[in-house]
Amino acid sequence: MNAFVSAASPHTVRRYRSIRPGRRRKQTAGVLVSLLTLAACAAPHDDNGDVILKIADSFSATHPIGRSGTKIFLDILRADGPDVGLQVEYFASGQLGKQSDTPALLRTGVTQIAAVSPAYVGTQLPLSNVGDLPGLTENSCVGANAMRAMMQPGTTLFEHELRQQDVHPLWVAYVSGYEAMSGNFPINSAADLDGKIMRSTGGVADRVVDVAGAAGVSMPIGDLYEAISRGTVEGTLASPVSVTPYKLEEVLHYSTVGAELGGFTATYSVSESVWQDLSDQQRAVLTEASDVAQEAACIEVQKSVDESKQAMLDAGVQMDLVTDENRRAWDSIAEDVRRNWVDDLTAIGLPAQRILDEATAAFDDAGAQEAGETK
Repeated sequence: MNAFVSAASPHTVRRYRSIRPGRRRKQTAGVLVSLLTLAACAAPHDDNGDVILKIADSFSATHPIGRSGTKIFLDILRADGPDVGLQVEYFASGQLGKQSDTPALLRTGVTQIAAVSPAYVGTQLPLSNVGDLPGLTENSCVGANAMRAMMQPGTTLFEHELRQQDVHPLWVAYVSGYEAMSGNFPINSAADLDGKIMRSTGGVADRVVDVAGAAGVSMPIGDLYEAISRGTVEGTLASPVSVTPYKLEEVLHYSTVGAELGGFTATYSVSESVWQDLSDQQRAVLTEASDVAQEAACIEVQKSVDESKQAMLDAGVQMDLVTDENRRAWDSIAEDVRRNWVDDLTAIGLPAQRILDEATAAFDDAGAQEAGETK
């Protein structure tokens, strides 16, 4: 794994200029709109004929993903893009729409690149939520690499689901280490969640809450501080990464360590229709920027998980390590969630078991590669 570069320095940008074929290739807009199929609009062009890529993001510049992968992705595109006829316009923190809107933003041409999180668009990308299932990995780089591999053209996931939604993933950010956390009750075992009121992030996390016997409440994490303080919500499923930016360590007093309750996948995706319209040179710049962005993001997220755990300890949060004695109960929740996920999606005609089998293999392969690189 290469050392993390916190921003796209001139050296980083120069490194990737060597891949450009050189001469700028102008693009002309094709008519891709279909009123019947809602196919994505062609990318807009400026007065010079350059393709304009509007990028819709849901993360802020201070989020571990935003300050690492997103920043580097933008820096490289702004430096290298104009030479191949690409210009970017960036809209952070949900300015162009909510996280649940991003597939529609891509299809309708409101934006050409967007951060698409399967957990928030479960009805549109149910199979893509496979990476968030518990028990697959606790390593952000493993998760990102596995999911990116699963989402490439030609794979089952891409051809069966992503292509249908006009989503072409460029790079993946993966938040690992979801734990059970509470404000007023210790979590010494999985049974301690039974009957509790827990905030959930949606998607697979809702399934984890249900299987654990808790009552799930959907709310933005920004509202959780007050909800925990007032006792209207007793706990949450979250990664430590999401705790410290909102000062939740002040109201969350207990947390598991090693419960392996899943992750959160975010894909920075381009409209497949726009991708097909781009030149080879333009695709090459996007691909290289994505490679660097994904590596930076996974390293920063993994580092932030460890730093956030320490910040929680420093704030007095009781961190209870999952022991061999109660490991089986947590594993049983993970097994039930995976089985229910497969059963529910199979019942509506989706190849869920095949996707889960391929995900398991992809995570194993990514884990082996990561272990080899870090020896």
